[in-house]
Amino acid sequence: MESILIIEDNQDVSRMLSEFLSESGYQPEAAFSGTDGLIKLREKSYDLVLLDLMLPYKSGDQVLRELRGFSNIPVIVISAKDIVGTKIDLLKLGADDYITKPLTWER
Repeated sequence: MESILIIEDNQDVSRMLSEFLSESGYQPEAAFSGTDGLIKLREKSYDLVLLDLMLPYKSGDQVLRELRGFSNIPVIVISAKDIVGTKIDLLKLGADDYITKPLTWER
């Protein structure tokens, strides 16, 4: 089963993503700050990271920058920031994709 780390400080969004991923056959795990996310990433191997940008202690772009120093794990940024320049900068930093909130899907 593929494991996915969700680094998202909003517990409702994190729970929603976790439930959706679990129902889809994945094994999600949550981190609620950039610092906590990096700790988990150094301790355990994941198949994918879903990364919010506006996080406490370390922002998502700081997490991405540090993560790329020790891992090539795929990262999808999920953020309410909808500025093209921000998206381009994050892709240049090493994000694999960028999804803009709010998230919607059908079950």
